[in-house]
Amino acid sequence: MTIAPLAVLGIAKAAFSVIGSLADAVSRPDPRPSQTMRQAFPQAQETVWHQLGKGVDVRALTRDELAAVSQQLYRSGAIGLDDHAALSLDPSFAGSAELLTSPDGSGRVDWLAEFQARLARHLEQGDEGSAAQDRRVLDILGRLQAGGKGVTSIRV
Repeated sequence: MTIAPLAVLGIAKAAFSVIGSLADAVSRPDPRPSQTMRQAFPQAQETVWHQLGKGVDVRALTRDELAAVSQQLYRSGAIGLDDHAALSLDPSFAGSAELLTSPDGSGRVDWLAEFQARLARHLEQGDEGSAAQDRRVLDILGRLQAGGKGVTSIRV
């Protein structure tokens, strides 16, 4: 019977240790930059848009090239996973094997025109969720296009 009090003491000690760890984790600052930090130091994100935008023409990219740009934006933290998926998802996986616009002879697509066509279709169908995603993608493509023209003061 003398072991039971020791077991209770051990369980209590473990419980307090877990509670202490949780309290410590909650009291730590968020590792992500705050809105104030992003406003004070916007250069890192602008550089990503500028560097990638200089190397691409959003009006003439293959699907694979667009997916690669999307991957770089996602890895840098400039876009979220939902936008990365929208930019890099092959429509044939979603049941649609065709683009709404025609690629050129080398398979390059005008992605601004493509997502504008998708936006129009989704609005016509009353699909507000997809339309909102299309608007975000158009914003991303516009930022890349502006970055390619040397605009570096794009604010998120």
